[in-house]
Amino acid sequence: MTIDLRTKLTPAPNVKVMINIGAGFDIPTGHYIKGRRNESILNGGLAPLTGITGIGNNFKSTTEHYMMLTAMSRMLYSAAKTYDTEVNIHEWHYREFVARTEAFHGEDVLESQRWSITDKTVYVGDEWYKNHKNELEEKSKRKDIIVNTPFFNRERTGAFTMLIPTFTEIDSFTEFETSDVIEMQDKNDLGESGGNTIHMRQGLAKLRILMEAPRLHGQAYDYLLMTAHLGKESTMQNAGPAGSVPIQKLKHLKNGDKIKGTTDKFTFITHNCWHCYNSAPLLDGNRAPEYPRNQDDTLKLDTDLNTVQLRNLRSKSGASGMAFTLIVSQSEGVLPSLTEFHHIKEQGRYGLEGNNINYSLVLYPDCKLQRTTVRRKIDNDPLLRRALNITSEMCQMSYLWHTMAPELKLTSKQLFDSLKALGFDWNVLLTTRGWWTHELGEAHELPFLSTMDLLRMTLPKEHPDHYFPYWMGEDKRPLPQYQELIQRIAERDGLLHAMAA
Repeated sequence: MTIDLRTKLTPAPNVKVMINIGAGFDIPTGHYIKGRRNESILNGGLAPLTGITGIGNNFKSTTEHYMMLTAMSRMLYSAAKTYDTEVNIHEWHYREFVARTEAFHGEDVLESQRWSITDKTVYVGDEWYKNHKNELEEKSKRKDIIVNTPFFNRERTGAFTMLIPTFTEIDSFTEFETSDVIEMQDKNDLGESGGNTIHMRQGLAKLRILMEAPRLHGQAYDYLLMTAHLGKESTMQNAGPAGSVPIQKLKHLKNGDKIKGTTDKFTFITHNCWHCYNSAPLLDGNRAPEYPRNQDDTLKLDTDLNTVQLRNLRSKSGASGMAFTLIVSQSEGVLPSLTEFHHIKEQGRYGLEGNNINYSLVLYPDCKLQRTTVRRKIDNDPLLRRALNITSEMCQMSYLWHTMAPELKLTSKQLFDSLKALGFDWNVLLTTRGWWTHELGEAHELPFLSTMDLLRMTLPKEHPDHYFPYWMGEDKRPLPQYQELIQRIAERDGLLHAMAA
């Protein structure tokens, strides 16, 4: 007798695709998935629905733009749109953010209109949303933008496919207004009873947007990012002694704090909800920038370079409550590699060797560093940026991933020495990328090598999890087609690399 009670319903996609964005975001929110070439792909970073909250001057918008621009730059042919509800975005300011996004390779996406910014002086909220919704529904039907990814499909018979990602920002969701609410404001003076239901009406519109977001954005592979203001919960509506007791809305949010003008669904439907807090200028003992741009960057009390704390209030793919420090320049945006350097330095100088003044990365010993030179060396040396990314990810794994196999829990010194002893050239290993992309763009980027794959390469060949890069030959050099690709990329981007032909 055969009994089959399996459902006939079509299953959801087997991979909920997240896009790597670096700067400490990927490891806490992701996990590794084996790809079609036996590579380890980190499915972490930017999730389909992201919320960012905080009080003023804590770099919510800057963080949002970094996430979006980095993810967009790594997905060839992608596009983005921003709805500025506060009418305060200056395009000239964000051109510097774009210019510093490495994978754009010099493209000005504002000039090419791959990134479009509009605001409520052009569209009121419901008009913008109607056009936005129509665009996503049309996109979800297109067959010409379906691309392969390095992930397996459910049956493991071929590639997991997706639509080329697009990106949408609402900055901020708190100030999102619809036409009916604007009309009520126009018809009623302050204090008139006709305006009493304004907030309720606006809340219903926002609730509908959030209810529709998982389906609308999920089926179109459009990644939605929203900022929102953080304020204090009002207790005026509650009478008696109990009414004065603040309500804790989220476990990792202070009692009495409230995300303003969003409805509670803002935290329910987002895959990651980030809290930006405690921003402060990053100054040295002489009150000059801790990490100066150059030797002349010594202005006292210069507030351009800042630290900001980020805590994941609610994560559906990683641990909630963990906080880390982001390094942000007011003029240049989030500085991912400097963030990674600051992270390992603060975590007991993980992966650094030398003394407190002169030191180097274990994975890149030829590059000598000092506190006053590290920022400009990061800007000028892609191998340093790559080594910092690997080292920072290893550091995060060491204290976040407690179930990782013991044979993979290596220090950076053990990793460096093991691969060197096996005959690998670290200059070759660093001339790679650690982030995945869809395969339509494969010929436009460096060969892929994740941090986990570096660890797996140290395992004995007979070990079932041993890995050897698909783009290497037996001589442990890039295969000819990949060597040609590397050369083309070096010529295109002016990369500093030490790979011999």
